[in-house]
Amino acid sequence: MTPLGACGGLLAGYTDARRRRQHRRTRRTRLALEAATDGVAIVDDGEFVTVNRAHAEMYGFDAPEAMVGRSWETCYPDHERRLKAEAVPKVDAGEAWRGEATGRRADGGTFPQELTLTPIDDGGYVSIARDISDRRERERQLRRQTRRLRTVVENAPIILFAVDGEGDIIFIEGRGLSRLGVDPDDLKGTSVFDLDFESPGVEAAAERALEGESGHATLRVGGRVLKAWFTPVIEGYDIDRVIGAAMDITDRHERERQLTELHEGTRRLTYATTRTEVAEATVEVAAETLEKPLAALWRHDPEADRHRPAAMTDAVGDLMGVDRAEALPDIPAGDPAAAAFRDGETRRLEAGGPFDGPETVVVVPLGEQGLLVVGERESVPLDEAFRHRAGILGLNAGAALDRADREQLLRERSEELEARASQMEFVNSIIRHDVFNGVTVIRSRASVLADALSGRNREHAETIVEWCDDIAGLADRAQTVLSTLGDEETVDLEVVDAAGVVRTELDRLERTYPQVTFETNLPEVVPVRADEALADVVGNVVTNAVEHNDREGLEVTASATVEDGRARLRVADNGTGIDPGRLDGIFDRGASDDSGFGLFFVDAMVEAYGGDVSVENDDGAVFVLELPAGEPEAVAEGETRT
Repeated sequence: MTPLGACGGLLAGYTDARRRRQHRRTRRTRLALEAATDGVAIVDDGEFVTVNRAHAEMYGFDAPEAMVGRSWETCYPDHERRLKAEAVPKVDAGEAWRGEATGRRADGGTFPQELTLTPIDDGGYVSIARDISDRRERERQLRRQTRRLRTVVENAPIILFAVDGEGDIIFIEGRGLSRLGVDPDDLKGTSVFDLDFESPGVEAAAERALEGESGHATLRVGGRVLKAWFTPVIEGYDIDRVIGAAMDITDRHERERQLTELHEGTRRLTYATTRTEVAEATVEVAAETLEKPLAALWRHDPEADRHRPAAMTDAVGDLMGVDRAEALPDIPAGDPAAAAFRDGETRRLEAGGPFDGPETVVVVPLGEQGLLVVGERESVPLDEAFRHRAGILGLNAGAALDRADREQLLRERSEELEARASQMEFVNSIIRHDVFNGVTVIRSRASVLADALSGRNREHAETIVEWCDDIAGLADRAQTVLSTLGDEETVDLEVVDAAGVVRTELDRLERTYPQVTFETNLPEVVPVRADEALADVVGNVVTNAVEHNDREGLEVTASATVEDGRARLRVADNGTGIDPGRLDGIFDRGASDDSGFGLFFVDAMVEAYGGDVSVENDDGAVFVLELPAGEPEAVAEGETRT
């Protein structure tokens, strides 16, 4: 019995140790389940018997105990009952099952999961579930991005490619290949250096990329223009491959070419000096750069509100049956083409227009100068780039015509000035020789008579001497004026007392015109910057007022003010005034029939002084002379002329 007791004791000790080991394993298993991030559960007889926290949270339960005893089928929607028909029989047969399924949470929501079922030796199975919602979302985003990228590659005019370290093409795709008529399969495996490019820059860019330097190049393939970019991909310290993209820039390249040609063409307009030359150059440039053989230019006639033909291409002459531009018909204000001029916008004429027959007619306004009309016999679409180029040409042509008008006016003005200088020189020579000589002879004879006579006769002789002196002084000043107007010398300005000049002139004219009342409202001194000819300027203005009024009781009033560095002399009469139609041109040469040097002389001298002269009607005529004021101290020191 003793051995039997010993054996029983050993067996009891072994059994107790085995239970402790099983307890430890169970505890470790429970701890492992709780630490697992995947949902782990043990199912037996179709019910959950053990569930970890991750599994409970995945299915929307507050605690694992809430799932124990529940049927596994409650955690799956009806359409996942296939698990009972497919997965469970396989697990019952002792085989593991793995796949994707849709789980159902406690609130009825669903989520995608990755599910693994593993059988247990003593019955039941272990269920391991992983929520793959994030992975599914990433997969959806990746598919969306892939679709977008493929949409871009398949529809954008680009080509994506990659070459290996030896330069062989390993990948090439893109809609741009279809424009070139190239099958990507025919290019794969081909060396980029064996392709027949029209630009050597492509091979150079590819070589630099294979050496580690990014680059780009422009190439021509089958009549198309492409821009290609090369970027090396470095793995470690070696060039693994080169990736790149090529874009079809044929349209942009063509637009740039057209704009360059337009720029070069418009430069020709700058060399044209006359309106005719500008008009002829414009139609030639239009035919070349706008690529419309029919081109003609009409200039606007504002007085008639019509456009007159000025230039045309030979194609227009052949079409219209004329041999010169002037034979083309005018464009009246009501013509459809004239609407483009009024609106200042380039437009296409759907019907009508100055050309009879062409299918495409475009009217380009030239600012205020007129219209450029271009066309061709076929109907073609006009894109925005064409309208842009036509607008640029119209702006440049309008500016060139404006410049030609200014230069023409300048030439006419120069010719007028040359003629005036010649006339001034002629008059100056007459004064120097004939007038001075005649006045000298008259004065000498009158002086002899004055000495020999007495009484009234002596007074008459002395009057003749005085007038000869006045005429000689006037002639001397006239020479200075003529030299100034003829640009022979500049005016030597000094400080002059304008008030003293006005008083002296009015005193002189009062003796000549005793029937006229002369009044003044002048400060004591009015210093201005002028010269000795200011007396003749004032005398001409006052004399003009007297001789152009025949009414009785004529009054002439002179007044002056000084303000802000400007002196204003005002000469007003109470006569009939000036015809309003003559006010704008009264200072033009030959516009008046007044005595002395005339109002043209007044305007010229006041301008030479840096001033301005104007006239208006206000109960008679009012002349206003505005002159730069001088320093009062100069008058006080006697540095003036009166």
